[in-house]
Amino acid sequence: MGGRFWIFIAALLGGLSVIAGAIGAHKLPSSASLAVPIQIFSTGQFYHALHALALFGTGMLLYVTEGRRTSWAGWAIEGAAAAFALGILCFSGAIYVQVIEGFTSSGGIVPIGGVLLIAGWAALAIGACGLRRT
Repeated sequence: MGGRFWIFIAALLGGLSVIAGAIGAHKLPSSASLAVPIQIFSTGQFYHALHALALFGTGMLLYVTEGRRTSWAGWAIEGAAAAFALGILCFSGAIYVQVIEGFTSSGGIVPIGGVLLIAGWAALAIGACGLRRT
């Protein structure tokens, strides 16, 4: 898909993380009984913002190394970008839905999102090994 696509997606997800943070800070009721759900929401928002930045960096890496990486490195870095984007949606998205809708179970979506985020970092590390100097 290329660096520009992933930079665009990172920008969208980064903006959404700010919106999620604003919702968490201003729209969720604050009471002692909601301390744990609010903390969980904040964790989801933190990982959302952090991995939007990771996705941005991955998109930039794809953009600036065009023609200077092995084919398998390109696949690995593209895979990292996809894993970051899907991981944000599954991990943070499921947490947002849990807290806002009052669900007690994520149906396994949150852990799948976490595994995708970890896989993104692993794929990025593997892809970095296939970068070439000019």
